[in-house]
Amino acid sequence: MSQKQAMMKFIDELPEDASFDDVVETLNLVYDLRNRIDTFDKSKTITTEELKKEIQQW
Repeated sequence: MSQKQAMMKFIDELPEDASFDDVVETLNLVYDLRNRIDTFDKSKTITTEELKKEIQQW
């Protein structure tokens, strides 16, 4: 599945009355999660403190 197809799947699962902000927030979340998975797969880890700081920025 291509990245575009994956993003479209997430958009399709949003409610019909989802706002533009809802779409952007969902895509950002998916993007961030995919990056975390890629980082984990490459064994690049961050500390708990670094993660907490990043979560606060969401």
